[in-house]
Amino acid sequence: SLLSCLRYNPKNLDTLVGGSCNGMISYYDLRKPNGPTGTCRPVECSAIEKSHHDPVSDVYWISSKTGHQCVSVSTDGQMLWWDTRKLEEPIDRLILETNSKAGEVTLGGSSLEYSTEAGPTKFLVGTEQGIVVSVNLRNKKTNNGITIFDTGAGKHQGSIPTIQRNP
Repeated sequence: SLLSCLRYNPKNLDTLVGGSCNGMISYYDLRKPNGPTGTCRPVECSAIEKSHHDPVSDVYWISSKTGHQCVSVSTDGQMLWWDTRKLEEPIDRLILETNSKAGEVTLGGSSLEYSTEAGPTKFLVGTEQGIVVSVNLRNKKTNNGITIFDTGAGKHQGSIPTIQRNP
């Protein structure tokens, strides 16, 4: 399937992770050309049954001891954590839900931001509903670590295509 996003590994510039339009995650190693005339095809791909159900909106390599972990977000409302050495299924999963009293609403992730300077367990997600979501895995016991921002009137009127943390 076509790639919808792609990131170099900051610890090893010969490896990349990509998100596809069919929801799958692909791992590339540029040192191992495995396609015709030296082109590079994925070394490994996630199983479609265990992947996102919508196109992958964004993917980031995250701080880990092995340097093989990444996180992806999609408009299907899921954040999925992966180990690129075994992409059969995600190592963790989080549903992007509001905790409103009228009932929980699943938010579709349209953009993702991750920076180790902000903290290795902190993520910002822009949603297709125009809501900014902060995810802190250290606070997973409280509302799954999710904090909702920008829900009042006069905020974003549509999808948030990119998001960046203020340094």
